[in-house]
Amino acid sequence: MSRVVYVDQERKTKLTEDPETVDHPVLAFFLDYWNAKRGTAELPAPASFTPREVRSNLQWVSLVDVLPPAEGEFRYRLVGTRVADYFLGDGTGKTVREAFADADAGFVEGAIWLMRRTCELKRPLQLAGPSSRWNKIYFPSFDNLYLPYASDGCTVDRIVTVFTFDRNSLNGRTAVSMAS
Repeated sequence: MSRVVYVDQERKTKLTEDPETVDHPVLAFFLDYWNAKRGTAELPAPASFTPREVRSNLQWVSLVDVLPPAEGEFRYRLVGTRVADYFLGDGTGKTVREAFADADAGFVEGAIWLMRRTCELKRPLQLAGPSSRWNKIYFPSFDNLYLPYASDGCTVDRIVTVFTFDRNSLNGRTAVSMAS
């Protein structure tokens, strides 16, 4: 059952736990795909995520491995080309902290919190956020899903994140100044 858990009207940020539906067509495709792979199980198995079945949308996907709890970290197994374009780099093979070593600490801890929350809930999360600027670089508004997968059917060991944005808004973004 969908539950909006956080809304910041001023910043236009919204976090929804277990969304039943989503508006963005790419996110809707993946939410339907996740539910179909899950069937009657609590969670789908990572092996059920088949890249060739999602080929046309793979550019929006990051596959994230959940590392042992003692490490409290997540590692990017694969980062789609659109996601790498948005974040100005490909974090494939890196932990979240390594991939965003130069980012604001609050951003990094927020990303880790979202993945932890996905593991705890064992249900999808949807986060939509506004455009922003960091180090004089423009980052367009986004809408994404965190989809949990479990090899044993219970303990989340992989998260498929689907990160969407208006890719046309990336044109010339490094030229945008903080003053604008």
